[in-house]
Formats: sequence, C-alpha cells, structure tokens
Amino acid sequence: MTAHADDTAAGEARYAPRPGPNRLQGLLWVAFANAAVLIALIAPAHILVQGVLAPLGLVPSFDRRYATFAAGIGNPLVKIYLLVVIAASFYLAGHRVRYVVHELGVHGKLAVGTVCYGLAVLGVAVAAYLLLTLP
Repeated sequence: MTAHADDTAAGEARYAPRPGPNRLQGLLWVAFANAAVLIALIAPAHILVQGVLAPLGLVPSFDRRYATFAAGIGNPLVKIYLLVVIAASFYLAGHRVRYVVHELGVHGKLAVGTVCYGLAVLGVAVAAYLLLTLP
C-alpha cells in the first residue's frame, strides 16, 4: 500500500461524520429555561399578591370563605393560570431531580428520566383533573 492510500484511509476515519446533536436534550433544556423564567417572574408576584397584599386588605383575593374561593376558581382564566404555574413547577422539579440523581452517580438516565418526568406528568394530570372538576 502506498503512503497516499494510508493517508486517505486515516483521513476518512478522522473525518467520519459525527452523530448529530441530541435534539431531545436541547428541547428539554429549552423547556426547562422557559419554565424557570415563567416561575421566576410569576411566583414572586403571586406570593406578593396572595400572601402579603391581600391579607393587608390592599387587593381582593381568595380568602377562607367558600363563596369567594368558588367564584375565583370558577373563572376559566384563573384555571388556566393555575394550571400553567403548576405544570411549570412540576416540570422544573422533575428536571432538577433528574439531573441531581444523575450527578449523585445513578447513570440510568432513561429510567431516572422516565420516573421524574412521569411523576411530573402525573402531578399535572391530577392538578388538571382537580381544576376541571372544581366549581
């Protein structure tokens, strides 16, 4: 074999096409970033309104009376808002737990991911059911 043929064979092996990017991993991280920003913006505002301003009597909010709670939760926009906040929170928790478990040395990424994201989906499904069946 000539030196040129050896260089060509080595060159083909060296420049072999690499596998493409892991698109699912990218989508999971994009969803994580979007959910994190959403929760970082909405959760403090929600806590401020419901936990601080409402007890001071500065804004109307849910109180401990059923009539007020039923009227508020009966609004479809409130149900959508709560479902989005709950879904983002469950997804963030599942994603973070998955990577914490991976960093702790459990390397069954598929099994751990299935359990974490499965529990998040289950939590969102239960929340959706409760929100849809409430008055």
